[in-house]
Amino acid sequence: MDIGVSLSPKKTEFAPLLFSGNLIKGMENARHLGYTGVELSLLDSSEIKKEWLMDKLEELNLKVYAIATGQTYYTDGYSLYSEEENKRWHAVNRVKGHIDLAVKLGSMVIIGGIRGKITAKVEAIKELEEKGKLALKACIEYAESKEVTLLLEPVNRYETNIINTLDESLELIEEIGSDHLKLLPDTFHMNIEEQSIEKSIVRAGSSIGYMHFADSNRLAPGWGHIDFPKVLSALKKIKYNGPIGIEVLPEPDDYRAAEQAVRYMSSIIKEVNK
Repeated sequence: MDIGVSLSPKKTEFAPLLFSGNLIKGMENARHLGYTGVELSLLDSSEIKKEWLMDKLEELNLKVYAIATGQTYYTDGYSLYSEEENKRWHAVNRVKGHIDLAVKLGSMVIIGGIRGKITAKVEAIKELEEKGKLALKACIEYAESKEVTLLLEPVNRYETNIINTLDESLELIEEIGSDHLKLLPDTFHMNIEEQSIEKSIVRAGSSIGYMHFADSNRLAPGWGHIDFPKVLSALKKIKYNGPIGIEVLPEPDDYRAAEQAVRYMSSIIKEVNK
């Protein structure tokens, strides 16, 4: 099982990223510590020097497993479920740009924080949910045309009120019915929302396209109370063989968080696969 770490070329308000604002340092340290890939958290893919990025990835022998898109909401306020139509379509266009980059990198694209948060009056919520689905479907149609997989990430109730649990995600994935829409469970969010992380993973089964790992306190795995051997055993049970991404707070600092995560997870993976 390959392990990647979440990085960002820009400093961002979104906290669980390592080496935020210093992509070169992040990639070099990822390679040094034994990561096989990275996840890139991007505001706008048009700002990335694509040839430079691809050359650097090749030099370090790193893959890009996924592109995270939440900065579009956290920084610019554009979201797929916004009350304002222009903001919804700004978000769609950002996702399309990420999909174009994903084609070059051979990566997936995450639909998590970019969903935003519904703040409309109760009587308008249902209508806004439908408009959000239309925006999401526009992203999926574009992803299908480019043969890129989108990842629907359930996010806990304290960060959004749109799709908090794996079951809610699975219902939407089934409703949309696209082979290019998969599930991204995150152990930090699951620890808040799921009755059982392991049972939820087993129930999701082959719908899972990627995993985020962080401990109960959003620190590196092993520094909280999530039972990661059980989580990995559940993934083994459903025959998941994709990558896992480390998305954690940079505490006590970026390097030690990255070091703890890859060291701890590598040892647990080895133990579970015996």
